[in-house]
Amino acid sequence: MANKPIKNSKLEIILGNEEKTPKEGFKVTLQKPSKIKTFLDTYVIGQEHAKKAISVAVYNHYKRIIHQSYYSDVELDKSNILLVGPTGTGKTLIAKTLARFLSVPFAIADATTFTEAGYVGEDVENILVRLLQVANYNVSAAEKGIIYIDEIDKIGRK
Repeated sequence: MANKPIKNSKLEIILGNEEKTPKEGFKVTLQKPSKIKTFLDTYVIGQEHAKKAISVAVYNHYKRIIHQSYYSDVELDKSNILLVGPTGTGKTLIAKTLARFLSVPFAIADATTFTEAGYVGEDVENILVRLLQVANYNVSAAEKGIIYIDEIDKIGRK
């Protein structure tokens, strides 16, 4: 089963390092958690526990997608990661580096600027617009992208 493509309508995941051009959609190469962490180690100093946890979470996320491609009747919940820590600890750097490793679009949103519809401020939908812009309006790529919502802790203080 090694190096055999597993297709899921708009997503093709390649096991191992074999490169193939997908006929449709957006290609993601599944990597082991150790390889993801090694890449993060190149750019992020410290935060060993966070890098290990994120590497495993990303690996498990794509494994779930593979599992879903075999069993189309199984519904899988969206997986999300919450990074918590003081300013300057590398949360944003880890997320940006991970997006670079995965070759997926990455958009940062400041949670303090968003308001309910009808009020002065930015609408939540603008996060998705920003991700689509980064993905050059490729919806398939944007579906695999990372949205990083910063400053959530500031909302709790209001």
